[in-house]
Amino acid sequence: MLDQALMHSALEDLQTLRSELLAARENMDQNHPHYKSLLNLRQYLILRSQDLTRLQEKLFMLSLSSLGRSFAHVAASIDTLYDQLNTSLGQDAISEELSREFHHLSIAEAMEIAARNSQALFGGKFSTDLSRQTTAVMVTLPSHAAQNEGALIRQLAHSGVNVFRINTAHDTPDVWQAMADVIAQINTGREPEEKIKIFVDLAGPKIRTGEVRQLLTPLAIGSNKREKEILIRHTEEMTKPESVDPVSLKNIPAQISIKEKLYNLITMESIVLIVDANGKNASVRITEITPTGIKGFISRKAFIDHTSTLSVDGKKRKIRHIAPQTDPIRLFTGDELIITEKEIFGRSALLDEAGNVLEPAVIRCSFGGMLSAIQIGENIFIDDGKIALKVISNDEDSVRCRVINAKSNGTLLKAEKGINFPDTYIKTPAITDADRENALSVLGFADSLSISFCQSAEDIRSIQKLLLENGRNDIGIIAKIETKQAVSAMPEILSALLDSENSGVMIARGDLAIEVGFENMAYIQEALLDICDAAHLPVIWATQVLESKMKSNLPSRAEVTDAAMAGRAECVMLNKGAFAIDTIDVLTRILDDMHRISKKNKQLLQRETLWNI
Repeated sequence: MLDQALMHSALEDLQTLRSELLAARENMDQNHPHYKSLLNLRQYLILRSQDLTRLQEKLFMLSLSSLGRSFAHVAASIDTLYDQLNTSLGQDAISEELSREFHHLSIAEAMEIAARNSQALFGGKFSTDLSRQTTAVMVTLPSHAAQNEGALIRQLAHSGVNVFRINTAHDTPDVWQAMADVIAQINTGREPEEKIKIFVDLAGPKIRTGEVRQLLTPLAIGSNKREKEILIRHTEEMTKPESVDPVSLKNIPAQISIKEKLYNLITMESIVLIVDANGKNASVRITEITPTGIKGFISRKAFIDHTSTLSVDGKKRKIRHIAPQTDPIRLFTGDELIITEKEIFGRSALLDEAGNVLEPAVIRCSFGGMLSAIQIGENIFIDDGKIALKVISNDEDSVRCRVINAKSNGTLLKAEKGINFPDTYIKTPAITDADRENALSVLGFADSLSISFCQSAEDIRSIQKLLLENGRNDIGIIAKIETKQAVSAMPEILSALLDSENSGVMIARGDLAIEVGFENMAYIQEALLDICDAAHLPVIWATQVLESKMKSNLPSRAEVTDAAMAGRAECVMLNKGAFAIDTIDVLTRILDDMHRISKKNKQLLQRETLWNI
């Protein structure tokens, strides 16, 4: 026998809540094309504006839904519970007439709207059946993607990519168009739901570290632990250290430049010696002579400058064209750093002969007009949080900071690294002049545009206006959520997005984690998924998904768990990497497994096959 006192108590709570939800209709335009989604968003905010845990406990004790999965259809869930309790107590259910006054979505309608919104942005077959809904895979295209007749794009498409991301922070309109042309060829003959979508990411305000000065200091070649491959050449190319190919991520051997006359003396049997800047000798074992250079292995680490020489069978000449080296700004906890808006090159700290700091290291902030808003005591993070700073003094165009977190052996501060100001409200438009130009250049092929650094409804309206003026308001709009301010403004941002024909949200978890604190990120991304569910808007789960797998082909256990969580979103974004094909295969298998047991925050109780039951 159900506890009638408990049922009456729960019913009273639901009556109060239902009255509040009814009031959400006030001052709403019922002719708005997304009226019901806007209404449900309002009702969700009412639901989450109060502590309902006591009501949830009562509903749980009565074996009824405790509202934890009601976000996409708040009013319908409340009505269903209200009816269940009324009829159990022998009272009448809500009449159809009264139900219509609520203007709410049915659960089936909510599922259909959400599914259609996702299909509009990411393609795929339409289905309201949770067990048939999938998570789209988006991959960022590297600069060389369209080369070799678009072979890489074709391979990625064949592996199951649904959406390609073009990042306008890199390359040019000609390169983006070449990528789009390849995708258009792939889409030829495909059914509409099978066509691959093009997602164009507008860069937004670039808040990054400026360039670091170059110095004519000795460069290191080789290793004291083992022989290292080097390349000897006689061209005008620079003598430079080992590097990494940004495309393949493979090591490029160090290169030494010498005069052609000496170069021509080298044979497979030659004795080749290097005398470095410290007067120490290193031998080079020749392994191959090719048309483009002579390959060999250097026996030890050598420091090469304009005084260094290379000898072949006793004939010696100076090594040429020494490449300038970037001033190493290595920061330790306790060090000071000046961040400035002045047009200067960054440099390391200036020291006296005894090694005492005369002037701290300095780096330029690429985005002007914001340092004056930063207050003493506020935190600043550089390079995805690798360097943490606290402001100790400020003036109009610079701030002096103390390093409060860095690696024990110091962290190298590099150019073009992101700077985050989590404690500072930076009031700047998300759409820059460069973004407007780039947006206009991609209108012919873009299926959706993303707004980086989106912080307000006004940022959404800015791109809506641009698309409307150019007759392309059919293009989807994606708000990238990457700041504290954006999280706080989510209701306004989502309401503005619902004014568009197609729209969605990207959770840019890299910058967002720095802004809100890594320890808070799990809760924040959960809350963002929930509020987007309430607005029936699809979500892109982005940043560092299976990043180790993309770069080294070996994922960490934490990354696999993270990828499984990503299945709750409508789309998962992978960044570019040398092992993209293998990573997509792993990701799709993880998502397929997760989709068998859950979708969004709903557990699907299919038959469990792990045990003999």
